[in-house]
Amino acid sequence: MGYSNYKKIKTVVKKFNLSTKWVSLFDTVQIVEPSAWLIETLKMATYFPLMNEKTKAERVVSPILLEVSKDYKNEITFFSGEDLNVSPENDLSGECDFFFALHPPQSFMDAPIISLTESKDEDMEWGVAQCAAQMYGAKLYNEAEHKDIAIIYGCATDGVEWQFMRFENNTFFVDNKVYTDLREILGLWHTIIQSYLVK
Repeated sequence: MGYSNYKKIKTVVKKFNLSTKWVSLFDTVQIVEPSAWLIETLKMATYFPLMNEKTKAERVVSPILLEVSKDYKNEITFFSGEDLNVSPENDLSGECDFFFALHPPQSFMDAPIISLTESKDEDMEWGVAQCAAQMYGAKLYNEAEHKDIAIIYGCATDGVEWQFMRFENNTFFVDNKVYTDLREILGLWHTIIQSYLVK
């Protein structure tokens, strides 16, 4: 089952000789107001039950990430459901729910991958672990493509709670705050993407 086999972040850390720290990941939180389109789209998502991960990913998570990515449409590519097969023998393979790659829009995945989002149905611990494995897989993928970057971000969400992570120097820095305010969530994603574009 690849990445989904990792259900606790400590398993990822021990297997690949990495480390983890729980920290305050962001010094300040930028507030970004959602567009009328996003407000209406998320309102429509409540018209029918959000029964599983796929439904939440399609109706809630994807629109939020699309809202962010439209502001950088000439600089990043937003992918959904692409396979990131790096090391199947180590369960670093399989489909990623969503990720951003730092290159202009194109129809195929390329490096560097800068962030990943894993949508889970309530089991946030599993979501954090699976996202961590994908972040490490993205690191290896970027290295193999000779487009390594120092920092990769990740986020696990159940559509309501969003928990962010940063992978740097073989350490997962997990934010000890879980975000639920849409304006803050949008702001954090803008902060993450802008950190790669402003040099």
